[in-house]
Amino acid sequence: MSNAVTDVLHDVHDLVFPGSIAVVGASDRTRLAVDRLRQFRAGGAPVWFVNPTRATVLEQPCHPSLSALPEVPAVAVLLVHHERVEAAFADAVAAGVRSVFVPGVGAEAGPAAAGVKQRLAAAADAAGVAVLGPNCMGVATPRGVSTWIGTLPATARPGHVSVVAQSGSIAEALLASGPRVGFRTVVSTGGELNRDAAGVLALLADDASTRAVGLFLESVRRPRAFEASLARVAAAGKPVVCLKVGRSQAAARTALAHTGAIVGSGRAFTALLERYGVIEVADFHDFLETLEVLGRKRPLPRGRRIAAISESGGEASLVADLGEAAGLPFEPFPGPVRDALVAAFPNFVEPQNPLDCFGVADDEKVYAGCARILRELGNYDVLLAQVDVSRFRGATELSWNEAIVAALGEAGPDVYPAVSTVHSADPPPSIVDLARRLDVPLLRGTGQALRALSAVAGWRPAVPTAPAVGPPVDVGGLLHPGALAEFDSAAVLERYGVRFPRRIRCGTPAEAAAAFASLGSRTVVVKVDGPAHKQQVGGVRLGLTDADAVVAAAADLGGRVLVAEQVPAGIEALCGMTRDPEYGPLLAVGVGGAVAEAAGLVAVALAPLDAAAARALVARAPVLSALAPPDALDALAGVLVAVSRLAVEHPDVREVDLNPVVLGPDGAVAVDALVVVD
Repeated sequence: MSNAVTDVLHDVHDLVFPGSIAVVGASDRTRLAVDRLRQFRAGGAPVWFVNPTRATVLEQPCHPSLSALPEVPAVAVLLVHHERVEAAFADAVAAGVRSVFVPGVGAEAGPAAAGVKQRLAAAADAAGVAVLGPNCMGVATPRGVSTWIGTLPATARPGHVSVVAQSGSIAEALLASGPRVGFRTVVSTGGELNRDAAGVLALLADDASTRAVGLFLESVRRPRAFEASLARVAAAGKPVVCLKVGRSQAAARTALAHTGAIVGSGRAFTALLERYGVIEVADFHDFLETLEVLGRKRPLPRGRRIAAISESGGEASLVADLGEAAGLPFEPFPGPVRDALVAAFPNFVEPQNPLDCFGVADDEKVYAGCARILRELGNYDVLLAQVDVSRFRGATELSWNEAIVAALGEAGPDVYPAVSTVHSADPPPSIVDLARRLDVPLLRGTGQALRALSAVAGWRPAVPTAPAVGPPVDVGGLLHPGALAEFDSAAVLERYGVRFPRRIRCGTPAEAAAAFASLGSRTVVVKVDGPAHKQQVGGVRLGLTDADAVVAAAADLGGRVLVAEQVPAGIEALCGMTRDPEYGPLLAVGVGGAVAEAAGLVAVALAPLDAAAARALVARAPVLSALAPPDALDALAGVLVAVSRLAVEHPDVREVDLNPVVLGPDGAVAVDALVVVD
C-alpha cells in the first residue's frame, strides 16, 4: 500500500462520528458552548463535563478529570484557554483518549498561538492522538452526535451530503441556509494540526450514508494524500463539488518555457480535480446551488436534454442565454410537444423552448398543464420552471408558483425537476414545505441554477487508470542539468517519437553552407542553437533559399547555429509540460506561436496520459480544435503522449516546450524544442 493511501487511512472516525463526548473546561464562561454540546447527543450518546473546580454546570455533574469518567470518551473537547490547552491535552493522553477536538488557539491566542500549535502537534504525534482543529467549529451532524460549538439551526436537516470546510464561517453559512440541503455531516477542520481534509474525505468515501461531498478548501496540506482520497471517492461513485480559494495567478512561478509561464499552480489543482471527475465551482452561491441539486433523493439528471417554462418572455430569453453559456442548450420543441401545447392552450402561436406561459390562459391551469405536457411527451432529462419565487410576492402570484411546483413534483425518476428564480429572497414557507415534500430543489439565481444543473447532468464517475507503456525509452545520456539546447532537446524528444525537420548543428558559417547543401532543401531556417525564446531575441532567420544567404545568416548569428529544413506553413500549436511542485507533471496544449503566452489559450491535464486522454485534451483546447484537420489533431495527441512519457520516466525533467508544433496534411511536426532538467 502506498504511503499516500496509508496516510489517508488515519483513523478520523471518532472525530467525525463520536460515540461519546467529554467536555473539558465546562464552566459558566463556556456555558453557551457547553449547553450546545449537551444538546447534540442524539441517539443517547453520553456527554460528560470535566472541571476540577466545579461540582456542576447547567445542573449536570462535573467530573474532576478525564480519568475519573465512567469510561474513556470517544472524543475530548478542550474548551480551555490557550494557556491551559497543553496541560488539558496531556491529561487526555494520560486518560487514554485517542481523539481530541481543539476549537481554540486561534486569533484569541495572539503571538502565542504558533508555539502552542507546534508543541501540541509534537505531543499528538508522539502519542498517536488524532486532533480536529485547532481554531475550528467542530462537527455538525443534524439529529446526530455533534461537537459543534456554534448554533446548529433547527432548520438544518439530515440528508446524504457531507461537507468538509477548512473555514468555520463557510460551514456555518451552509448550516444556516435553511432546509435546502440535507446534510449527513458538516466538518470544520480549521488549522488541521494532524488530521486534515484529505483524511476526512477518505472517511466519507467509505461512509455508506454519504452520497455526495462538498469541499471548501483554502490549502491542501498533503497533496498526495488528497489525491489518494479523491481516487477513493471516485471509486465509490460519489460526486464531489469543490470550491478552492487562494488561487490567484500571483502563485505562478517564473519559468523558461512558455508552458510554465502560462500555467500557474491554480491550473494544476484544476487538472487534479478534472482527473477524478470533481465538479469545480468559483463562488459560494454556485457551491450551495450544486449541493442542493446533489442533495435530492431522486436520481440525478441522466443527460442534458432540458426544457423550461417561465412567466416572462424576458426571463425565458435570459434562461436560454444562460443555459447555452452553461452547456445546457434549449433545443426547439419537437412536433408532438408543440402540437400538444397548442391543442391544450390555443393562444400559443409558436411555442418556444423556454416557454413563456404568461397570459396564455388561466394562470394555475397553463403553468401546471404545460409542465405536465413537457414531462409526459418531451423525453427530457431536466424540466425547469423559471418563476419569481419570493415570500414578498402577492398571494395570487404565489398560488401559481405552488401549482407549478406541485406539477413538477409529479415527475418520475427519468425527469429531474427544478425551480429557478431571479430572486435572492427566501421563498414563502408554504412553497418550501411543498418542494421539500415533493423533492424539488428551489434554486436561487438563474445563472447559478443552470450551472449547477449542467455540472451535475454532465457528471460521471472518473477513475483514471495508468496508461499501458513499454519499457522506458533509452535517452543515452542526452539529459544533463540545465536548459538543453534545441538540438539536444529535439534529440531527446525524437527518441519518444516526436517528429522534427532534418537539422544539422554547425560551428561556423562555412559549416552552415555545407549543411545547406547536405539537406538538399529549397528553403531552410538558420537559428541560434540556444535553449529558449530565440524568436523573441532575433535569433531566427526564415525562408533562406541559397548558400550565400545561409552563410550571411550564420555569421550574423555568431557562427554556432542550427540549419534545418523549413516546414511549410500550417496551424501552429503549443505542446508542453511543467512540473508542479505539489501535483507533478502538468501537460498543456493549445494555440502556439508568438500568441501562446499572451493569450494563454491552452487546455491542461496531469500526466500520465494515454492516447484517448490525450485526444480528449486536444479537443478541449480553445480555438485549436476548430482550426486543424482531425488527422493532425490526432498526431498532436501523439506528441502529448510522448511528452507525458518523458515526464513520467524522467522525474528530473522540469519543463518541456514544443512551440510551435506545425499541424498540416503530414501530421504534426515540432519546429522548436526546449527541455529543462533539474
